[in-house]
Order: sequence, then structure tokens, then C-alpha cells
Amino acid sequence: MRVVWVSFAPLERTPEGFTSAVASVRYRVTSTAAAVGRQGVDCKLTYLGPSVNRRTLFERFSDADAVVFGKLFTTPETNERQLAQALDLIAQLRARNTAVLADYSDDHFSHPLLGPAYRALANAVDRVTASTPGMAEIVASYTAVPVSVVTDLVEGPRGVAHVAERPPLRLLWFGHPTNLGTLEYGLPQIERVKTDVPHSLTLLTTPAADAKRCAENVGARFRPWSAAAVFEELRACDGVIIPSNPHDPGKAVKSPNRFTESVWAGRLVLAHALPAYQPLAQAGWVGDDLGEGLKWYAGNAAAALQRIREGQDMVAQRHSPEAIGATWKRVIEETVTS
Repeated sequence: MRVVWVSFAPLERTPEGFTSAVASVRYRVTSTAAAVGRQGVDCKLTYLGPSVNRRTLFERFSDADAVVFGKLFTTPETNERQLAQALDLIAQLRARNTAVLADYSDDHFSHPLLGPAYRALANAVDRVTASTPGMAEIVASYTAVPVSVVTDLVEGPRGVAHVAERPPLRLLWFGHPTNLGTLEYGLPQIERVKTDVPHSLTLLTTPAADAKRCAENVGARFRPWSAAAVFEELRACDGVIIPSNPHDPGKAVKSPNRFTESVWAGRLVLAHALPAYQPLAQAGWVGDDLGEGLKWYAGNAAAALQRIREGQDMVAQRHSPEAIGATWKRVIEETVTS
């Protein structure tokens, strides 16, 4: 079986293969394609940019049994053209009996710019894949095509489980700058217990002005994001905080990739109770008040270490490249044969 994975964001070629600075492209396109490839599937990646040559575009998909479209990335200037290219390509592929799938990891279906493209793409393909059950429910409300849930895989090797025996604790927050707003829900909670549990905080994100200003405002160390920096900071920290707003519908459909990556690296996670984190609660600490979680960690180092180790076993079973590659292969095969 030959599968072509389509990215709407530029790809970076490295000695180890294609990658991207965009997390969703790595988790849902480049790393996934590599994982499926290790399942014995011939996988190829291509970038569908706004300046693509329409006459030669279809040649990239010669002999493909299936094509998977990744997350849409558009701007007001490229949205209409990119969507038209994608829909034209999908029509040609389906006319040739090539199975076509579209993958969704964010809910932009009602967005004034992205919404029409999200809805059109979901209704043009043979199957939709979604990163979480919540995302699948939303997609299913906009299209009648089958929807399958495939969660994110983890990157990198399994780390050595580690906890701090005593404060001060070195805490880490990492993510996209669009998630900086969630810190307002968690930082006051952990600041309230700083006398009881001394700690420091590192913010790791894209070096935007808002990110640096946020770090200064909360007295945190700032480090610019890179994939290598994430692994380095995970090894250096004693725990990871993932604050969020459980009442925000946009956050309710988020995947657990930051949680699983942190556990896989061997670190305890303190997170607010998003739906995607609930099945992982026993792999870290999940609740309404991160300050209470921090106090629990400081007073239960042995139990925290046990949670991390059991969590790593859970991640290996549910989120490893082998597990996710096998799931993707099954979903694609079902689409090809249906």
C-alpha cells in the first residue's frame, strides 16, 4: 500500500527525514508517516503550498492507494486558492478511486476565515480522522462521512523517571504562544503555595513579544522554542505544568500530546482537567487547583515516581509510534477497502 501525506505547512528535510517546527504537523503528518512506514507501508510526504504548479501537482500522487490531508494552514491571501487546489485534487483522486482522508486536530469549523474551508474539506473526502473523541464529535456534526479517532504519538526515547526529593522544584511550561493565556488559570494557584513549596518556572515557547513579556511578568525564565530545547528542558526540570480553562470549548477538544510527551520523558505532569487528560490522570496529577497538585507532589515523591513509571507504560501501550502507526494503518486500510 502506498500513502501520500499532504502538509499545508512547509516541511523541513533533515538527515533523519522530514520534520516541521509546527507541532501538529510533526504529530499528525511527518512523525506519523514515518511510524506508518515502519508498519510496511510505502509513505511519501508532499507540501501543498499556495504557489504549487497545478499542472504537475497530480503527478505527485501517481500510484497512491490513499492520500491523507493534514491540518489546514491558510491566510486571507491564500485561503481561497489553497482550498480550490485541494478540492480539485481530491476530486481527481477520488475519480481515480484513490482513498482520501482529512485529519483534524483543532476546531475552526465556525471560524469566519477557516470555517468554510474546514467544512468543505471534511465533506469532500472519504473519511475524516480526529485527534480526540471530542474533536470527532464536532467533525461529525458537520459531515456525514465516517470519522475515526487517532490520538497523537510521542516523540523521542523513553526518559528516566525522575522526581525531586525536596523543594525547590524546577517547573516547566512549554507550548505554542496561543496557549499563554491559560497560564492565568494556573500560575496564581501555584504562586499561592510558593512559601510551602518553593519553585522556579521556565517558559518555553516561540520567541514572540507576548511570550517574553509574560515570562518577565511572572518572574519566569524564558527560553525560545525548538524541538531540541523541549527535550533538553524536560530532562532538566522536576515537573511540568499544563494549566488550561476546562470551560473553554476550544480547549475541550485538545489532544494530550504535551501531557504524554512529558510523562514519556519521565516527568510528573500537573494539569487542569481537560477531557483528553482524564484517561491519563493516574500518570500524573489532574485536578482543579495546580497548587494542591504541587503540594501533593512535594509530599509524595515516592508515589509521584510510581505514577510516572506506570504512566510511561501506559504511553508505550497507547501513544508509542508503534501503537499509533498500527492504528493509522488500520484506518487507512479500512478506507481503501470500503
